[in-house]
Amino acid sequence: MQGASQTAVMTAVSRGAHHFMDPDPIFSDTYALALVGMSELEAVEFLRAAGPERLWHVARLFVCQRSRFVEEAVERAVADGVNQFVDVGAGLSSFAWRRTDLLQTLNVFEVDHPDTQSVKRQRVDAVGLTCPPNMHFVAVDFNAADSLADALTGAGFDASKPSIWSWLGVVTYRRVDAVRSTLAEVAALSTKRSTLVASFGVPDEFMEPASSEFAHLVRELVAKIGEPQVTWLQPEEMETIAREAHWRQVTSVDPASFAPWFAGRSDGLQPVRYEWLLVAEK
Repeated sequence: MQGASQTAVMTAVSRGAHHFMDPDPIFSDTYALALVGMSELEAVEFLRAAGPERLWHVARLFVCQRSRFVEEAVERAVADGVNQFVDVGAGLSSFAWRRTDLLQTLNVFEVDHPDTQSVKRQRVDAVGLTCPPNMHFVAVDFNAADSLADALTGAGFDASKPSIWSWLGVVTYRRVDAVRSTLAEVAALSTKRSTLVASFGVPDEFMEPASSEFAHLVRELVAKIGEPQVTWLQPEEMETIAREAHWRQVTSVDPASFAPWFAGRSDGLQPVRYEWLLVAEK
């Protein structure tokens, strides 16, 4: 997909692949392949080109684990009366079409690079989807120092009201100073009862062997396509950065805790620890 972030494409393919490759998926994204313009066979070939089959499950599971975790957090926020969801680095997310139940009361703000959003709009039109009126594309180029606050305010975001934030698959591609800056900017836009869920890359010792092997493969792959990973943080380091950015309560989440989602499976799939999660509250 020319123009879109290739890591956003990889993420969407992995979400779609889990839906059709693994019985009883822990997270179902039935729109993912349509949004990248691939068939199931093409998705398999995409994965085959990316790495050995023994590691495909890591790609499928880590993106679906974090998406499920975020959407469960959004469900709790909506139940608590929150009506603003900001997805920073939304990529080719299909949330607005899958979760029509939540969009009855929820305003969704999808934040991403202008080029990625342009391609997504084209794909949305190509597959015949309609964007709900309470879904807002918010184009921000963080590398160009665009103001997240200005862009969100212009799209109708109200910083005086509580919000739920998602920041998945971005931290490892940003320098620590940039991570700290974004966390502080989001905190400044978040009133009490607001929550942020972010994923972050960790050193090898926090992963199981398959995730560690996959991590080294991904680092080589994304460097070749011009989207290098640059930051890996121990959970305590990520928590400290979030506290310094003025988040009141922070907790890191080990994906091993997702084991109940995999109970009773016959295929042997277990949580993968390629990325951990941070939950930060105001």
